[in-house]
Amino acid sequence: MNPKSRPAILVVEDDDSVRQTVADMLDLNGFGFLLAGDGVEGLALARRDRPSVIVTDIEMPRMNGFELLRQIRADEALRTIPVIMITAKADRPASRQGMDLGADDYITKPFTEDELIHSIQARLDKKELLDELDAFGHTVAHDLKNPLATLLGRIGLLELIVDTAERPALRANLVEASRAADRLNRIIDELLLLAGVRRDHVTSEALDMRALVGEASARIAELLKQSGATLTVAGTLPVATGYGPWVTHVWTNYLTNAAKYGGPAAKISVGGEQRPDGRTVRFWVADQGSGLDAAAQARLFVPFARISSIRAKGHGLGLSIVRRIVEKLGGEVGVESSPGQGACFWFELPVATEPTRP
Repeated sequence: MNPKSRPAILVVEDDDSVRQTVADMLDLNGFGFLLAGDGVEGLALARRDRPSVIVTDIEMPRMNGFELLRQIRADEALRTIPVIMITAKADRPASRQGMDLGADDYITKPFTEDELIHSIQARLDKKELLDELDAFGHTVAHDLKNPLATLLGRIGLLELIVDTAERPALRANLVEASRAADRLNRIIDELLLLAGVRRDHVTSEALDMRALVGEASARIAELLKQSGATLTVAGTLPVATGYGPWVTHVWTNYLTNAAKYGGPAAKISVGGEQRPDGRTVRFWVADQGSGLDAAAQARLFVPFARISSIRAKGHGLGLSIVRRIVEKLGGEVGVESSPGQGACFWFELPVATEPTRP
């Protein structure tokens, strides 16, 4: 698990030894954690830090687990956080009460590390899926609506003027309709790719990165020509492992953004190097455009589940998919930029142990 994106688990438990044991279990399994000794402290931490999952005991001083759960479900900002309740005894009425209040799972002490981690991971997976379904709905409504409206509008106009308009007017409307249809098709392709990345299990293999860059640049050859962009690829690129069709999409996205936002007649460079740890390879696409400030960078690479609330114009959906692809292949993504200094978008993949075969 990437330490930079470790889900934070809030543990609310009044027994010091149990609380520390749970913290150790979480740390060993790559989770971040927040610790609270009772419900009052736990609720304050939840409101301050918005944890990914809350694990709470029931019997605690000041505010017990049931009241904490009730407060969480009543808070608009916290109500969707999964809550796992733990207790020292198998108490069916207590379990039913917790479920009626909106608990997501119930664990009885003593519990094993496997039981705890399995419950947390199941809650995270379910929440991610629900968040993505919600974001999918927003994306379909938001991103498809504008080009669809343009397409329908142009077709309607053509129907009105087809018998009277001059050929240039007809052609202009057909061009706009075609562009809108092309935009719709690209959005649908991206959503299908995102669904495939979540669903499909692929086999990683050593990749010929120069070939993949060549394929990606061929896909956007018309854009490169129209924008006057020039592309320079390093003489050699290191060999990493991944799944070719997905990585080609990453290159296509990065090169497209560089051509669009790299300034007039963008000068785009592609390179790669093995990282000092010897286990990963970093590849990049750099441009000499206007660059990005810290606020703009924070809106890039957001998880798809947040795309409806945080949108980077022209980047959001595509870079969310890039992040999903690279993380599923065991790597990381990022950008280095500052205003007026261009931008360098990078991704890392595991290094290949053997060279590619011709």
